[in-house]
Parts: sequence; C-alpha cells; structure tokens
Amino acid sequence: MHRLRLSASVILSCALSVAALALSIVLPVRADNLPFPEPANENAYAVPVENLRLRVWAQYRVMYNASNIPSGINNGSLPTAGTGTGKLNYGDTTGYDFFRQRMRLAFDLQHKDSGNVGAYMQMEYRGGFGGSSPAASDPRGESGANADGTPNAFNRLQARGIRYGYVYVTPIENHTLVVGILPTIDQVGRVLWDGEWDFFVGGASLGGKIGEGDYRLGFYRIASDLKAGTIGTGFGKDGDMWVADYNRPLKLGAYDVKVGGHFYSLNLGKTENISIGDTHENWAALTASGGLFGGAWNAYLMLNSGRIGTGLTGNNHTGYSGKFEGSIPIGPTTFNLFALYASGDKAGHTSNQFTTPEAILGTNGYWGYSHIFNANAPGDVNDFGVNLNNGGAGLMTVQAQFKFPIMPRLTGTLESAYFAAARSREFGNRGGSSYMGTETGAMVTYNIAKNLNLDVGAAHAFMGDFLSNRTQATGVERSIYEVFTRFQYAL
Repeated sequence: MHRLRLSASVILSCALSVAALALSIVLPVRADNLPFPEPANENAYAVPVENLRLRVWAQYRVMYNASNIPSGINNGSLPTAGTGTGKLNYGDTTGYDFFRQRMRLAFDLQHKDSGNVGAYMQMEYRGGFGGSSPAASDPRGESGANADGTPNAFNRLQARGIRYGYVYVTPIENHTLVVGILPTIDQVGRVLWDGEWDFFVGGASLGGKIGEGDYRLGFYRIASDLKAGTIGTGFGKDGDMWVADYNRPLKLGAYDVKVGGHFYSLNLGKTENISIGDTHENWAALTASGGLFGGAWNAYLMLNSGRIGTGLTGNNHTGYSGKFEGSIPIGPTTFNLFALYASGDKAGHTSNQFTTPEAILGTNGYWGYSHIFNANAPGDVNDFGVNLNNGGAGLMTVQAQFKFPIMPRLTGTLESAYFAAARSREFGNRGGSSYMGTETGAMVTYNIAKNLNLDVGAAHAFMGDFLSNRTQATGVERSIYEVFTRFQYAL
C-alpha cells in the first residue's frame, strides 16, 4: 500500500510538471504568477522607449587636497573658536591630506507628443577614495568611532541618491512652472544662497517673460517640522521662503545695460530641530550689468531687514551690502576684479548686521575667487566658507584674478584676495582687529581630451588677528596653505 501511494504521488508530480511545461509554452513567465507590476497596474501606463525623448548628463571627478586648514566644519558664518562642528580650531593646524570622488548623473525625460512638459532629476554618489566615505570634507574625526562617518576597507561611493528632481511644464508660451526639489540660486550674484552648493528646497517656481523682461516667482518650503511652533497663524509662516525677481534690458544712449529688481522673504518658526528661534528676514536688491571696454561688469545694492531669532528672543536689525565686479580682456588674458561690502556690528550688537540665508541655515556658495577663505572649485572641498554675515561682523573684500593661455590646451589662473570684517572685534585681553587675512593662489588647467580636464593649484593665506585671536592661544599659526587637484570628466 505504501508503494502504491508512492507511485501515485510520483505519477501526480510528473503530470503537474508536464502541465506546467505546457502552460509555460503558452503563457509568459511571471514571478509569483502576477503580471509585473500588477499591484498598482503601472504596466497599463508603460511607454515604449521610441516614444520618449531622453537627455543624459554625467560628471565624474576625483579630487586630492592637502592643507593645514584648521579643523572644524564652518557653518556659513565664521563661528567662535574651539573644537568640533561649526568651530575653527586654530590649535589644530597640522598638515593632512585626503582624496574625494564624486559621480553625478542627470536625466531629462519628455514624451515626444508632449514637448511642453517633462521631468528632470540628478543623482549623486560620493565619498572617500580608498577607505572611507565621510559625512564631511574634512576627514579628521570621521573614523569608525564616529557615527557620522561611513568607514569601509575598500573604495566605495557613498550612496547619497537623488540630489534634486522636479517636474516642469509650459502651459502658456514663455511661462514655465517647475515643482519639486529645486536647485535654486539667488539672482543677486550668488551671495545669498547657491544651488550649486546643495541649496535644494522643495517648492514651486514660475518663470518666463513679461514684456521685454524675465521674471521669477517662487515659494520654497525651507523647514517642515511637525513639532515646530509658527511665527503666526496661517499659510506660509513656518519655514518658508518667497522670491520675486524681474530683470530687463535697457538702452542708455549708446550703452546696453540690464537692470533688475529682487525681493526675498524668509520666515522660520521655533522648532526643536532649528535652534535659532523665530526668524523673519527680508532682502530687497537692485542689480545692473553691461559691457565694459570689451568686457563686462555687474553690480548690486541690497538692503536686509528683519529679526534674527536666537532662542526665545530675536534681534532686530537692518543691514546693507554692495558689490561691483568687472571683467576686461587684455590681449589673450582676462582680468577680473571685484569689491564687496556687507555691514556688520560690534560684539554683542546686531542692529547693523547684514545676514544671508546661508548664514542662517548653515550652507555655502560660490561667490569669490579665493580658495581658502571661500568655496571655489576645484578646491571647494576644504575652505573657511566665509559668508557675508561673517559671524555678525560684516565683510569687506577686494579680489582679483588673471586667466591666461600658456600653451595649446593649457591655461593658467592667478588670484589674490584681501579680507576684513566691517567691524572689528575684541577677544578677551587682545585688542580689537578687523583684518582677517590676505590670500594668493595659482592654478593650471590642462584639457586632456574632450570633456576631460585636470586642474592643479595651490593657495596660501596669511591670517590676521580677527580670526586667529579667537583662540586666545599663544603661538597661533598665521600661515595657512592648500594644495588641490581635480581630475574631472563632464558631458
């Protein structure tokens, strides 16, 4: 009887196998017997590739950096001295070096039958080059004992994922709406916030033409914290930014100029995750640009008024800033020069301060020519990150740059910069000083092949008392250096 059951089971198994084989010939193979992806029925909306318009962009770089830049991560405004995040530690200026690698991929997708709408996204993967994927550029402290680091025993790109992405649509000719995570940049010269330096915000922006000019209207949600209190009741009062820009060309006699008006408003409510407290800030600016002796010039005048929140109380203030920048060709050489001023106040006072979203939120941006004091590619993985607010003391800087050809496919760049605070600061028993430092630097760029460049450069800064006196230490290092390289392929 046992043998009979065994034989029957064998016969049944064979029969099922034959039936399954027969069905597999007739029906397509599907995992778990479900058409993919049946749960949401997305297959009903699948679009053949030949009906799509796809554009792809890619960038890959390896960067090397060697310096004695003080440890500590700058948060956009020069902080107090000490050790740890957000502090410049002039007691730690020993030399160190590190590699970084980064890959970016971007996709722009449209349906061929809908040329006025599409989706764009950029992905980024980055990390160390031979042993670590630190959370910050400065590798010190990013060891296995630090939860912020991601150490590994071999080369690995940190899986950062989507950098930003948005949907865009042009419902009316010359008017485009973008919605999503936006890489936004101010239109006053990249001195307030900069999407190239990861200032990505969720929101919507409408841009296009009105008359002969270009406009932008935007709403960004800077913070979204369910535990946050609000500045006031109603929509748009908890971590929001509003932007409005309008730029148009003008004819002034024989000169063509472009003028612009700009207004930005930032509101942050009290929250457990943003410790600055209630903050209301407004910026109003006028910009102008045009030609200059075969080159170009641009300038702005800007007023900033509001309340910088600190804990449960805030500090009312009104500050101002101005900048003029010119570019002149001298034979094959290009000479660039700019001067910038942002008002500040003495220690313990805020009434004359000029601040920025970068200073408030702790980001950075590309606005200068120097490599040590402010971010400037390709040495932008290690710098002070000086911001116009400058810890409330304001900023004065004059910077110059020469760009010139050396030989076919090889170009050179020389830069020099002077930095000072708008108001001097006294530190303990040391006298007040506004001088921050002077920097000089040089870089060569070699075009190895189409879309492939190698940059090699170095910079040196002599530090003034404004920064070094913060440590209240003896024997403060006055000589700061940086050597940097970037090997980059970009489509």
